[in-house]
Amino acid sequence: MQTNVFTLPVSLEQVAALIKRMHPEDRQRLLAMVPELAAEAIKQKKLLDEANRTVGELKAELLAELGGEPLSSDEPFLNGLTLGQYFELPEVERAKLWDEWGEVALEDMEEVEVHPNALSA
Repeated sequence: MQTNVFTLPVSLEQVAALIKRMHPEDRQRLLAMVPELAAEAIKQKKLLDEANRTVGELKAELLAELGGEPLSSDEPFLNGLTLGQYFELPEVERAKLWDEWGEVALEDMEEVEVHPNALSA
């Protein structure tokens, strides 16, 4: 007996929509059939948890360096922007700025000693 199999083009979005509509038991069966999905999800969660923990630690260290007082939104930040102006930018624009700043060699930047209570000119 011969079985004909027809393949239809299916987008990833269609697969995701189908999985969302599945009963929990069917999702468990799917994970049993494709264990790589569960392993990848666990790996991604660990990476995200580690990143969040690191960000939290850095925030705590920075706040301690600032004497427990967060910077105000009118503090000068970089490239003539204040901290408030920077945070008002769309995420895409902030990412572009970090890409540009990432290309600058830190050893080429002039280091200036600034006291925490210094005012900009």
